[in-house]
Amino acid sequence: MRRPWRPAQRWNWWQHNPAYRRYLLREATALPLFVYALVLVSGLYRYTQGQLAFTRWLEAMQSPGWLAFHALAAAACVLHAITWIELVSKLLVVPGISGPTIKRGHQVAALIGSAVIVGAALASWPLGGAGS
Repeated sequence: MRRPWRPAQRWNWWQHNPAYRRYLLREATALPLFVYALVLVSGLYRYTQGQLAFTRWLEAMQSPGWLAFHALAAAACVLHAITWIELVSKLLVVPGISGPTIKRGHQVAALIGSAVIVGAALASWPLGGAGS
């Protein structure tokens, strides 16, 4: 029995088409977000160990390396959200509603959701700072 012919796949196949590059960049945003989720879970674990352990974890999160990682994770989250909203009008087809209207609705919902989360975070922020 003959084996089917399989063309050779080069390691840089994704570099030949801009759509492939954008797709892989979007998928790569999952890596820093996964690590960020693990960092948050470790913070929850430290919280269960008491105030001293949690305070040390918070202090470690303020180091320059972790702050840079937080910025990277935030950028990955924003890129992922932007590319998802761009795709939603192609994935969600509703009879009688145009693609741009669906896209605009998702943009508004994302902005409202982000504003609610930022507002809740600011409302719970200690006014006098950590040293008060």
